Amino acid sequence: MAATLTAETSLHLTVITPARAVFDADAKSVVAPAFDGEIGIHIGHAAMLALLGTGELRVTTPQGDTRKLAIRGGFLQVDHNKITILTPESASPEELKPEVLAEEAQKLEGEKHTKLDERDAQEVKRAWLKARQKIKQ
Repeated sequence: MAATLTAETSLHLTVITPARAVFDADAKSVVAPAFDGEIGIHIGHAAMLALLGTGELRVTTPQGDTRKLAIRGGFLQVDHNKITILTPESASPEELKPEVLAEEAQKLEGEKHTKLDERDAQEVKRAWLKARQKIKQ
C-alpha cells in the first residue's frame, strides 16, 4: 500500500498547563527547550516524544513573526504536523512584570542552602526565573 503525501503548509501547536490551554495556533516552526538542549520542529517532522526542560519556547508563525513563551519542563509530542506540549507552568511576556521578576531574583539571591536537595530546588527556581527573564527582554 502506498503512503499518501499531503501538502501541509503549517504545523499546529497546542501548549497546555494543568490550569489552561496557553497556546493553540498554527506555526511555521517551533524550537523547544529539551532537557539536554533544544529541539527544532518544522513541517513534516517525524513523529516523536521528548522530555522538556525549563526555558524559552520559540514559535514562528505562518506570517513570519516570532512568539515566545517560558515553559517549565514537561513533555512534547509531534504527530502528523501537530505538536502538543504539556507543561506544569508557562508564561508569556505579556503576563510578566519586571518588578515581580526583580523581587523574585533578589529573594533567590538572598537564600543560602547547604543541603543538596535544597540547592537542587533553588537551581530549579533559578532556571524558571531565568527563562521568564529571557522572554521578557
